[in-house]
Amino acid sequence: MESSALLRLAVPMALTNLCGYCIAQVTVIFVGRLGAVELSAAILATSLFNVTGLSVLTGFSAAMETLAGQAYGAKSYRAVGVVLQRALIIVTLLTALLATVWSKAESLLLLAGQDEEIAAMAAHYILRMIPALYCVGLSEAFKRYLMAQRCVRPVAAVTILALLVAPFFNWLFVFRLGLGFDGAAYAVDAVQAFMAACLGGFIVMRDYRRAGTPTATWCGWSADAFRRWPQYFKFAVPSVVMVCVEWWTFECLILMAGWLPDPQVTLAAAGIGINTTGMVFMLYSGLSQALSIRVSNSLGAGAPKVARRATWTAECLNLILSTVVAVALWLGSHQWPRLFTNIPSVVAATATLMPIFALTLPGDGTNCTLQGLLRGAGAQKLGAISNISSFWCFGIPLAYYLAFPKGLGIQGLWWGLFAVNTLVGSVMLTIALTFNFERAAEKAVARFAVATSEVQQSLLEEADAPANGP
Repeated sequence: MESSALLRLAVPMALTNLCGYCIAQVTVIFVGRLGAVELSAAILATSLFNVTGLSVLTGFSAAMETLAGQAYGAKSYRAVGVVLQRALIIVTLLTALLATVWSKAESLLLLAGQDEEIAAMAAHYILRMIPALYCVGLSEAFKRYLMAQRCVRPVAAVTILALLVAPFFNWLFVFRLGLGFDGAAYAVDAVQAFMAACLGGFIVMRDYRRAGTPTATWCGWSADAFRRWPQYFKFAVPSVVMVCVEWWTFECLILMAGWLPDPQVTLAAAGIGINTTGMVFMLYSGLSQALSIRVSNSLGAGAPKVARRATWTAECLNLILSTVVAVALWLGSHQWPRLFTNIPSVVAATATLMPIFALTLPGDGTNCTLQGLLRGAGAQKLGAISNISSFWCFGIPLAYYLAFPKGLGIQGLWWGLFAVNTLVGSVMLTIALTFNFERAAEKAVARFAVATSEVQQSLLEEADAPANGP
């Protein structure tokens, strides 16, 4: 059954995403013991890390879901390794570029109206997380390389192991070595380096065992990794837009919550709401990644019917998941906030958001899940256009209007979120209903037929080179 095939991929990926999300919370807990200013600076730096770094590298790595996944489905196994090499080179260059931008972090934060002391500490903190950014980029590329080959359980195992060692690294650097605030940043570096090393080591051992076999995907470093970059960017840039537009929308909600009366309460309630959104999104993203794998492999193999069946099976699973989570949050609207805080005013404010939040889930889940179709098929541009028009042109202005001119406050922000999630979910459903799977399969097959012929020509040229030399 298609549902079984999807769940075998989705459950490990959802677990991977949830554990990755929790790893970041471990550091926040340790920094919180250092003081309020340190906590504020670390949260601000982490937000900047996510918005300007993690989201960009995640989006660029998502192009591998199209190219590596379709290559594997087309049995162009060597091309899968070449796509990984290309991604690693691009990640290295992007990290260097982002590090340059982060060198001006303090000025950027001051321009955004942040407190001078907190801005200076956050800039100091984020510069020490540059190694973590590079390791995250490597890990994302390694994950997609394995995902394309339907090898997802080792990725989950490594992430769970990283979550288990995260408290140790934080204790070691923050308290045992006495590095305090700086130590928290170094702990982030250590955890991300641990993940990248484990995933990289597993890939090396796995590919070593498969070397010389017909299905070997790593055939040594190739000059082909420096070719066909425009093709990679064609899929990577819209993927970045899809990720960043939605991610930055939630940052805007947090910002607007701070403009409301009694900002300490509204910011705390909004923060709990955003954290809840993030946790549920990790479940959706596991299903989305599973769909991306099924679609890309199927289209590369010239099997559009399988890709279509996987798409609608994933959407049915999304609706089941959304309904279960929505009912649970609705029934537990007063109990759930108590897991985050015991302040009565914050619990009460958050409880009023939970029923509205529950209504946002079907649309949010549909958008996230069906983005897997677009990534697998190489149609990220449709998702980018949909997200920009929905979130930025409709959602943010509506949320502002409901919260301020209409006077609905923090509930107005979440009614705006409900409206935009319903809209973008409907748009994604329309795209899926009208999607030409047959045409996408033809493109995928042709793409890797061309790639295979180019690789063969490259190998012939390499073989002839010594004979034609001096």
